[in-house]
Amino acid sequence: MFGEDVKSQVTLNLPRDKLSSYVAIYTTLINPITKYALNLTPTIIAIRNNVSWKYSKRFTHMLVGTSLLISTLIVAMAIPLFGSIMALAGALLSVTVSILVPSVCYLKISGAYKRFGCEMMINCIIIVIGVVIVVVGTCSSLVDIVQNL
Repeated sequence: MFGEDVKSQVTLNLPRDKLSSYVAIYTTLINPITKYALNLTPTIIAIRNNVSWKYSKRFTHMLVGTSLLISTLIVAMAIPLFGSIMALAGALLSVTVSILVPSVCYLKISGAYKRFGCEMMINCIIIVIGVVIVVVGTCSSLVDIVQNL
């Protein structure tokens, strides 16, 4: 629509003198930070609950959270292909756990695999789409890793 003037990142295409552009840019900056903190929270709680601490819960939570955050940052910076390896793990494991296993378990538990019907067809379609996602995501991650070696 805008031809060759379109930049690779959406936020770079926004006008610089508008308040709405600043809101959009800062929202895109804050969003990953909050999601990372939310993803770390169960790990922090598990570590905090399994280790007896002499200090207050608030101090323990901050200490464990900060050290876990810093350690993952160091690992991400120390391993050159960390993003590609995480993409591989996400494509292979996350899709398997969140799409394939629930559908297969549902078919097995409900016994819907024994009778041909709409329920079985929908679950089979979900399983086929999940397998395609796993294969394509895994292959593209492996290609990216091999290219960057």
